[in-house]
Amino acid sequence: MASFLRIRIPYKDSVTSELEKAFQAIKDRKIVSVYEEIGINPLKSIREQKPNPLPDRKKLDDIIFDILSLTTDERDEFYWSLCELVRNRLEKAKSL
Repeated sequence: MASFLRIRIPYKDSVTSELEKAFQAIKDRKIVSVYEEIGINPLKSIREQKPNPLPDRKKLDDIIFDILSLTTDERDEFYWSLCELVRNRLEKAKSL
């Protein structure tokens, strides 16, 4: 198992260098909103949009998604659910 950002990720030994390269490419860049990372416009219906992650984000995510054997539909569901979670948390924070 690899441990990036203290998250344990199961993987096959053959993906170690690929995973490390993808992580190194993304770790030092500017932090942007989750919506920008995933290519979703938060002002529109989230589920009516096709997720379009930034290239370095997609590369890292695809490695993890492949390890987990997620289908394209499951990957889209992950992105939609993440964006909905963030939106709901931001709305809740505004209401307090």
